[in-house]
Amino acid sequence: MRKVVKRLFKEARFVQLVALLILIIPVVIATAGVLVPQKLGIAKVELGKELKVDGKNFPFTFLDGMLLVDGKRTITMNGQKYIVEVKTSPDQIRLNGITEVYTYVFESTVTFYDPTVRALKAINKSNEIKLSDKFYLAVASDDFGNISDVAFVPPTLENLDILDSQNPITNISGRKFLLSSKSPYRIISKTLLPEKSALMLESGVTVITALNAELNIKGAFVTTGLVSFLGSGKLTVSDSGSAYVSAIGPEIDISSDRGSLIFVDGSNLRNIDANLTNFVVIRKSSLNRVSINGVHTVYIIDSSIEELEIQNCGNVFINNTVVNDVKVGLVSKVISYDSRFDKLSISDLSSVALVSSKITNLQLSKGSVLKVKNSTLMNAKVEDYSIAYIFKTNVNQLSVGNAKYYQLESNIKKLTKLQEE
Repeated sequence: MRKVVKRLFKEARFVQLVALLILIIPVVIATAGVLVPQKLGIAKVELGKELKVDGKNFPFTFLDGMLLVDGKRTITMNGQKYIVEVKTSPDQIRLNGITEVYTYVFESTVTFYDPTVRALKAINKSNEIKLSDKFYLAVASDDFGNISDVAFVPPTLENLDILDSQNPITNISGRKFLLSSKSPYRIISKTLLPEKSALMLESGVTVITALNAELNIKGAFVTTGLVSFLGSGKLTVSDSGSAYVSAIGPEIDISSDRGSLIFVDGSNLRNIDANLTNFVVIRKSSLNRVSINGVHTVYIIDSSIEELEIQNCGNVFINNTVVNDVKVGLVSKVISYDSRFDKLSISDLSSVALVSSKITNLQLSKGSVLKVKNSTLMNAKVEDYSIAYIFKTNVNQLSVGNAKYYQLESNIKKLTKLQEE
């Protein structure tokens, strides 16, 4: 009797499966041609079909710009040919904006974002934007999603009160302006910059910070040019606060507990410890240690960092940057172009794409995925159920244990199979 019941149950499940497939298959067939993209950047498009690329069999049933040569490729699927343009390197564009009659103008088209919104939801795409009390991020990217540069769009400098420098800066209300001619200004204790208040620093301002002095930014902190911090201290961004900092302050730290934006531009600072902030931008800057956790979107461009730790970040873009020690973990996603890393550790289901980069020591573990293209790896170790896709890359030594690697048009000088436990 039990055997009969089991057989009937299996037959019923089979009928349900067939019915489900009848509903699904026409949709797949109807949309199969649409799934082949015309433009492909650093992205994976699952097609589920045998493919040929430029007349040669392709080893996967998906397309990925990290596994294809840049340029126009001919993709053959189901006997039909498609032309796909591949591009995985950004244009050599750097943004320099200027103010023209209440408008901020760039030489090229950019995408504008509101950093108070924790999403990559564009508010406009143009070469200009009207200035207001708010400030914005301008991102230069191509049609393939490759990021070239990021710029800061400043707020208007109207209705500002000049702050007296005779007394130390204490709790601030309203919109205050610091003049270089009245420098130096002093911060000697914990100071609050409340929500809806702003502190703007003229280029050339000097701020003297006492030991353990801290400015808690819940409003807006903006430098209009390069300023100087003398002494040790901390800028803390919290609640919905934002900070745009262009400064020389080798003993200054920046930290955050939430907040909208940390933008460090053309600076020499000590450390950044950013937690749960909407956007973090490090541009043309030099730092000792940077820790970024739970940040929505991160841009690191034209910079030098000794130690970089990225955790639980879904959108990280690194361009033309040198880092001594990089740790990527907790399901983070990183795209890096034209960069150099001495040590790179990727773990905890993270995903990293490296284009035209150089890595001395790389470790991939705990179910993570690495895609590397047109790069150089000196010593790489892949283990713990991780996967490495290596395309047009030179590898001096690769060690693999309990993991997978795919070698496409690459040169691996020495391969070592690690003993599985």
